[in-house]
Amino acid sequence: MGELDDLVFPEEQHEMRTIKNTKDERTIQERLADLVVERTLPKSVRNALAKGTSGHLVVVVPSTEWQEPIGEAIAELHDTVHSVYPGGPKAAKDDRKAVKFHLEAGHVVVGVAVTPSTLPPLLRTVASVTVTVPAPDPALLRSFLRSVCTGPVPRGLDALNVGALDFDEICSLVSFQADAAGVVEKLGRAIANKTGMTRGDEVLPSMEEAVEFGDARLWAQDLKIDLADVAAHRIGWADVDRGIVLHGPPGTGKTTYARSLGQYLGIPVVIGSIADLFASTTGYLDTVIRAQRDLFERARSAAPCLLFLDELDQVPNLDATDSKNRDYWAPVVADFLIALDGAVAERAGVIVVGATNRLHAISPAILRNGRLERAVFLGPPGPDGAVRILRHHLGSALPGADLGDVAAICASRAMTGADIMDVVRSARRRARRADQEITLDDLKSVLMPGGETSPEVARRIAVHESGHALLAALHMPESLNLVTIEPGGAGANSGGHTQLAVPGTRIETIVELENRVEMLLAGRAAEILIYGSPSSGAGGSGSSDLALAVQTLAVAYLTLGLIDGTPRWRCEPDEVMLHLMRDPIACHAVETRLGILADRSLKTLTANRDALCRLSDALLARRTVNRDDILAIVDTKTGSESSASMPRKRY
Repeated sequence: MGELDDLVFPEEQHEMRTIKNTKDERTIQERLADLVVERTLPKSVRNALAKGTSGHLVVVVPSTEWQEPIGEAIAELHDTVHSVYPGGPKAAKDDRKAVKFHLEAGHVVVGVAVTPSTLPPLLRTVASVTVTVPAPDPALLRSFLRSVCTGPVPRGLDALNVGALDFDEICSLVSFQADAAGVVEKLGRAIANKTGMTRGDEVLPSMEEAVEFGDARLWAQDLKIDLADVAAHRIGWADVDRGIVLHGPPGTGKTTYARSLGQYLGIPVVIGSIADLFASTTGYLDTVIRAQRDLFERARSAAPCLLFLDELDQVPNLDATDSKNRDYWAPVVADFLIALDGAVAERAGVIVVGATNRLHAISPAILRNGRLERAVFLGPPGPDGAVRILRHHLGSALPGADLGDVAAICASRAMTGADIMDVVRSARRRARRADQEITLDDLKSVLMPGGETSPEVARRIAVHESGHALLAALHMPESLNLVTIEPGGAGANSGGHTQLAVPGTRIETIVELENRVEMLLAGRAAEILIYGSPSSGAGGSGSSDLALAVQTLAVAYLTLGLIDGTPRWRCEPDEVMLHLMRDPIACHAVETRLGILADRSLKTLTANRDALCRLSDALLARRTVNRDDILAIVDTKTGSESSASMPRKRY
């Protein structure tokens, strides 16, 4: 066979390939690539390439998966046409040699790349034509399916965002003589899986009504108006807010928000995780960088779209990285920032939403003007939001039930959307095992397991929580939501909870910060005022009143420079407790201030004792008292004398 092969001349090889194409024995991949070349390259350019008389070309493709198929399809046009597409660092050196060789031999060189700058500079200099291959659209896919499938192509194809799929993904869903309707159905499922849009009977929260998303919902509504103005040519993409960073505790629905936003805006969602970029690669620089670029290229090819970047805090902050690790991470971070700049500033139609549980850990290079300059807090829902989340997960169950009491308990415990979903799931399990439909009692039983609290303990809890609520009403009424003594409170072992809606990024003065500490100490002070001594309810775990008060003052002293007027910074906010235990001077300063504020809290409650008693009575009777009722009790029952005795003005 080797001798026979030697007898076949290049001209004969070309003739054999022509015969094969005449019989149309091309693979699915070859057919799709040939169709794209035919639709994209101008006829004059294709004719010149087929004669080997064309100038050198640069062809820009939607993603790296398109590079090789398009390059091979173009190279098939004539033996003197040679395609080059970028690879890793070693391949770049080989590409430079190949380009130089073919240019000296008088061949036509075609560079195929996602980003032209990744091609050898020599080729970019001598190229006479640059052609852009757009992401596939329904019209292209319709022609493709007609050529390889059987049966009519459904009109539903026109509604699919087929540009979200890469080359291999499309080819893997299409086979010769397959039913076109079945292929379109597969394409729809694949697009839904990849973009994070709704699947099957799934119902995402409506952004028009989803109050649980707070300020993020308002941003979404403004963004929709901007996109409508872009469509009407009243503004350009440069005038659109191109991205935000969502931050808040785990389980508050950041990914659900992104998918709901995509549905609300009518654009696909490309979902990526920074941690997954590192976990899904070998760890070598080129593979991590390639994974980053592929993610942003997917968004580019799907534009207009929403690019959701979860765990954004995993992008290292080079300023806080030691010199050894900085040398490794610097190219990765630089490449990420270049890709982010390209998505935010250069690529019309890509809106970036980052997400993190740790806003303080986000690199300042990301949170700056021109990149993701706006941070939006997404916290646990209030009572109205909790009702919506309960109703969402209950579906058709309990259609006429009043969920207000259950939602109030969920809100009082600062339960996230994930927590509320688990409540509904546990209640369904409880009802299923009892062989009955789910009831309100099932939901309450999940939230309030165990026996009843004794009257004596319940009254002390009511006094304790009323102390918190009264100080909150006096110092920060705009942040107060409700107070409850439902079992569980803010945690499994807590007897109650006073809920405040405090934005995670607000700027506080020392007066406002100390008001907050006084409020934390007011439960203990209320017990001292009414019972003569405190109980253990104010201390214990790291989430207790005393722990939070100490941590707040430690941050003020060690990282914010707000105590004693000294501009001081010793550590990050999440490291203050460890630093405090190692620094006797700092510990003494914090505990001294804590004692002063505890005395001040007791004096404030003493001046408002009648209001405290009335509020605790109302709390015992009603279990949960909302903001308006708390303010009414404080405003109408304290009187001018007690108001005048406040050590600072009321807010």
